[in-house]
Amino acid sequence: MTELVLTQNDYLEFRNWLNLNLDGLTWQGRFKKEFESFWDVFFEENLTIKKLLVRFDYAYSQVKIGSLSSWFLWLRDKFLSYVFIFKNKMIGELSRESDLSPSLLATILRNYLLDEFPHLDQYLSDVFQLGNVLSPNLNTSFDKIKNDLNITAPVSGSREEEIMPSMEVTLFDEWGIFLKRMKADFSSNGFDLGKIKERSSFLKQVRIVQDISILLLLFTLSIYGVRQGNIWYEKYLANKVSIYEPQFTWLNKSGVFKGLEKNAVKEFKLDFDGIKDISKSEGVNEFFDPEKYEEESEVTLTSFENIPRDLNKADKEASQYEGDAENPNGYRETTGGTTKIYRLMMTSSNTYATRDQINELVKKYEGSPVGDSHPGNDVPGGVYYNIYVPRNSFKDFMSEVMKVNQAKLFESNTSNVKNVPGKTRVFIMVKSI
Repeated sequence: MTELVLTQNDYLEFRNWLNLNLDGLTWQGRFKKEFESFWDVFFEENLTIKKLLVRFDYAYSQVKIGSLSSWFLWLRDKFLSYVFIFKNKMIGELSRESDLSPSLLATILRNYLLDEFPHLDQYLSDVFQLGNVLSPNLNTSFDKIKNDLNITAPVSGSREEEIMPSMEVTLFDEWGIFLKRMKADFSSNGFDLGKIKERSSFLKQVRIVQDISILLLLFTLSIYGVRQGNIWYEKYLANKVSIYEPQFTWLNKSGVFKGLEKNAVKEFKLDFDGIKDISKSEGVNEFFDPEKYEEESEVTLTSFENIPRDLNKADKEASQYEGDAENPNGYRETTGGTTKIYRLMMTSSNTYATRDQINELVKKYEGSPVGDSHPGNDVPGGVYYNIYVPRNSFKDFMSEVMKVNQAKLFESNTSNVKNVPGKTRVFIMVKSI
């Protein structure tokens, strides 16, 4: 038999037999013009079955929306069923003209006829069974089936419950894009589906490369951003730590006490003006009362050897630091019954621990408080002692006290206050640093 060439009359009969719902397809006719334009371009006159199926393959490969792809596959299968039923084509013959495998074509035709004649399941399964290319079923036509079963051709290619005849395909945005591309490709004299697929595959690969490049760029930027953020945060934390880190510049980190430095007196000196300021505190007026010690000669004792040899005779002998009455630049006369008192100025980073040690020494050498004072009273800036120490143990007491912490010993002469007989008065000021 000659190869079938399709005419506009064939397309019209196929469309009428298919019984499309144009209102549904074109959204109540609003896109009817677009649908008619598609039908006229797609179903071109004088096409063979093979060329028309190439166009179905083209449509299936170009659209990306699953609904549109399914609609084109459905339309193709209906067209093959129409040709098989109304053009009296045998399965083998239609397979050659459509360039489809006999098994695939037999499956398409069987599914359609089984929907129309479900009670003929066994017969249709047998007649469309194709085991090999020599199968006698390749010569099966619809006329043979009609004569065997005494049935007529289906009046309509679509059933009432089917969705595809009414699917609103023209509402998809891709429908307009596909229609424009299809017109351009079909109007070209060199229409080649293979080249079009290669072009689509190339463009798809380009898009994939672009997507991968963008992802890599974003990933790289993310890594770089995280790294820079970590560097910034590390600097931020370093600045925070350096701002709030305690700066103990005075701290001796060697683990040993510093020796006496030349500037130690200036750094920790507590002069009488400072003592007067401290004396404003309640309970320490007796210690720093300027009326009791209004005019004094004060010297610094740098050695225990500078303490008088015999403290019992201290009131009657002059120390090497006392001035000469005849010397206008010397200290005032302190001989003949003047009383010596001693002030020990000590610095400590832990005044309470130092106070505990001095309290032990006061107890050891039987020191006694002067007046109502209490040894180791708290004063602004530290603690102080105002005590009597027996003269026979005074030097030993002072020696041990000065070993507790860095200290300066001062010797003072008073003219209006007498010590208790047999005892020496000493003031100890422990300054907190």
